[in-house]
Amino acid sequence: MKVLLITTLFICLNPANAFASSIPHNSRAFSSRSFLTRLHGGYDATIGADPATPLQLFVLPHNTCPYVQRTHITLRELNIPFDMIEVTGPTKPDWFLKINPRGKVPALRIPSLGYDAVLYESAICNEFLCDYASMTLCQNQHLMPSCDPLLRAKIRLWNDHCDNVYAKTQFTFLMNKDETNDATLRADMENALLMYEDILADSGGPYLLGKDFSLADIHLFPFIQRMAVTLKHWKGYELPREKFPKLLNWFENCSTRESVKQSSMEEEKIIEVYKRFVEADYKFGGLNTN
Repeated sequence: MKVLLITTLFICLNPANAFASSIPHNSRAFSSRSFLTRLHGGYDATIGADPATPLQLFVLPHNTCPYVQRTHITLRELNIPFDMIEVTGPTKPDWFLKINPRGKVPALRIPSLGYDAVLYESAICNEFLCDYASMTLCQNQHLMPSCDPLLRAKIRLWNDHCDNVYAKTQFTFLMNKDETNDATLRADMENALLMYEDILADSGGPYLLGKDFSLADIHLFPFIQRMAVTLKHWKGYELPREKFPKLLNWFENCSTRESVKQSSMEEEKIIEVYKRFVEADYKFGGLNTN
């Protein structure tokens, strides 16, 4: 594959590994032999038409986005080889808009399925990856149950609650500058999180579905991770263990998974990233309702 770059950094998760492009895309199960490529600078949008090119994950610089982290975790859990391509600049470059006219991350391109096989929106990307693993790669994956339509629907409902209820309360509390409103906003956030405490009580844990780590855990985790760091730093707030014992145990269990470790930022980096947002009174795409 011919690529013109300003800087290219190859990170091999195991020095003994072969290149991902040498692994057949139709193999029944991938080993831990993933080859991750971080590409900085100009990237020709025509690259990737070759079906032998690994699946491509498009991300923000330094992979700081919680939505991208969801898809990054999913790829790691499914052990699907991929290239990670960083999209630089607040205004998305033309080469990326040729791939995804909406300019959104995460975005996936699957060259083995055709040049125009592009997806975006983290929930859609992640469900596709599970179906791709099951149907194309013949994996026995457990992130999204394939034979239980009610359970699949429940996962979608829980994920919708994360995006449209909980995340709004989290960012509204974080960004609030009127301390007289903090108690009310904190209560709103805790009420939104009680649903997950109840789900874990019903499932028996350690994960939302019980013993299986799933897309429901992946969807929620990046936001809880950022909440734990940012609210402690700016609000002096931590989730009370007496009220959320199961959710805090869930967070600790998720944090030990290799896919989560490999996709996570250090606490100092989270604070550095969010400092710009807090100072600018950022709206987080409407999640901050102040």
